[in-house]
Parts: sequence; structure tokens; C-alpha cells
Amino acid sequence: MKKVITACLAAIFLFSTACSTGVTASAKSIQGNKGMTLDCARLFYSPKLIRGYINTLSKNNAKFLLLHLTDNERFGVENKYLGQTTKKAKLKNGIYYNRKTHLAFLSKGQLRSLIKYAQKKHVELIPEIDLPGHNKGILKLLSYTKAGRRLKKKLVYRDGYHEFKLSKKGTLTLSKRILSEYLPILPKGNHIGVGSDEISLDNKTEENNFVKYINSIDSLVNRSGHKLTAWNDSFHKRTINKYRKNITIFYWSQNGQQVDPADRSHLIKLRATLPQLVNHGFKVVNCNYFYLYVINHPKMYTFPSRFHWKELLNNWNERIWDDNNTSNIYRGNKKIDSALCIWSVPHEKYSAKKSYQLSQEYLNAFLNHKD
Repeated sequence: MKKVITACLAAIFLFSTACSTGVTASAKSIQGNKGMTLDCARLFYSPKLIRGYINTLSKNNAKFLLLHLTDNERFGVENKYLGQTTKKAKLKNGIYYNRKTHLAFLSKGQLRSLIKYAQKKHVELIPEIDLPGHNKGILKLLSYTKAGRRLKKKLVYRDGYHEFKLSKKGTLTLSKRILSEYLPILPKGNHIGVGSDEISLDNKTEENNFVKYINSIDSLVNRSGHKLTAWNDSFHKRTINKYRKNITIFYWSQNGQQVDPADRSHLIKLRATLPQLVNHGFKVVNCNYFYLYVINHPKMYTFPSRFHWKELLNNWNERIWDDNNTSNIYRGNKKIDSALCIWSVPHEKYSAKKSYQLSQEYLNAFLNHKD
């Protein structure tokens, strides 16, 4: 079953229900670190704007910034294997543009510079390359070569969701080739994200294929002296003991924000809860969709929306992870980190600069929020 939700629908869902929830942060809190995620795939942010976010995080003693660099809309960073390089690109005002896709991307040099800048500010910058799903951006780059087209035919499901087959050895090989280009850029101990959200894991065979895939990726990352992050979608209850426990999990939703009740129930049955992951030894970052998402959409930036969002935030703490059952909170004694997620949807009203300016109010409110 495909777990598809658009950012536009997400924004409508959030603010159509914002006044209907009465949650209080009643649990005794052990405050963890704070950070943010930034969607640079649907909306390209220049190095200057990313440094601005790093400055905001640093001033508020936040510890990490995850850059979601790739998705269906864009492969937003240089990659030699995929043929997207600065040598082939058009340079305009310090920004590189792929001459075939006409889309902007960060060079490896720019990414390295941002990582070093963040490090000086005591912020860890985590690049995320989304695999094995959300790969239309990768498939577009592969389509420009004969070898790439062969890989597409061999490795990609034909249902249109731009997802690589986990059952194929070539998927793991391709993923490692793409990710390996960024490991030399990272300081020792730094994280790199592999996404792995919203992919098809509806039976035991698919679940076990993913366990083998993600554990192999984790081994590659660990051997280079780095650490792996992934989203919670693919970490299911019946395979939770099979994963390597040094993977950091960004937890956004158990139910995938599905509108259909049957789909929601299905995902809740499959996916591990945040407390289950913590109790099984994973480090988890709470990205609770209902409270901690800022969608770059007109509904987000109205005065009523800003007011209601802050009301919701005031009733949240880092142990509240489940919008389906807000009394279902983490009650253990381990620290839970949390992140504000600034997510994008293409909209002519918002440039990256304007989105940056408008989102600062939300980011500062989150960073200064105390239980």
C-alpha cells in the first residue's frame, strides 16, 4: 500500500484541526536537544539562507540541522555518479543549475563549507539523500544516459511512485554509490540521512528486505566513521529487533497522516511507536507532525494560523509523539530530542528568501519553548 500525502493536504489537515485538540504537557520532562529539518528539495535554499538558519539555531543553543536535499522534485546536490556536476552546470549569482533539468543544486564544495560553518557554530549539519523512495529526482538524472535508463528499467517499480525495488541487489549498490560521494565531506562522527520514508513494506518479505538494506547502508556509513539517520516509517514492530540500534530515527508519524481510516489503522498496526523504538535502544528525534511541522503554504502564514500553532506548541512537550492518541506519551527516563520541520510545497507566492523570513517566527518559538 502506498503511503502518499502531499504537503498541501498536510497544511489543510493541520489547520482545519488546530482548534480541536486539548492536550496538556503533563509528563515530567527530561529536555533533550533541539534542532530542525529543512526541505531543500521542493524549494531550493541558497547557502546564504542555510547559514541564516544555522545562525538562528546556534543563537538558541540548538544542536542539529537536517537538510532534506533530494526528493521527487529535485536532486539538490552535486553527484558525479548521477552526472550532476559543477563542470556541467550553469553558474548564476553563485548558484549552480543543471543545464538539463534547469534546477538549482548545491555543489559539494558548498555543502562542505556549510558543514564546516555549522560545526564552528556548534551545530551538526546532516545531509539527507532520500533512498530508496521519493526518487523521481534521481530517475530524471539517470534517464540522460543509456546505462541509467537500463538501471531504471531493472530497479524501479512500475506503479509510478518512483521507488527502487528492495529485492534487487542493484538497489543497494546504487544507493551506496550515491551516498559514498558525501562521506568524505563529513567530519568524523557526523550523521548522514538516508530518508527511507513512505516506501512499500506491506508484508514480511518486504520488511526483511528493508532490514537487510538499511543495515548494510548503516555498515557502510559506520565504516567511514559516521552515523546514519532515517525516518520512522519503515521501522516496523515485527522487525524492530533486527535493526542495528545505532541508527538515529526521526519520528514524524505512526499513521502516515492518511485520510482513509483503514489505511491509518493499517499503518498503526505495522509501525513501531516512539516509546517502543526508544525502549529497544534507538536514539529518536521527535518530529511530531501535528505540532512540529511548518508547511510553506498560504494557510500557514495567516494570523489565525500563527496564533493557533503557538497555542498547540504551548500544549506540547518532547514526549508527546502521537497525534492519533495524545495521551499516548513516552514515560521513560531517556532524553528525547526534537526538531521543527520546515517543509515546502511549490507555490508562486513564496521564494526561498520569503519562506526563510516567514519561518523564523515559528523556529524561534519552537527553540525557546520550554515544557
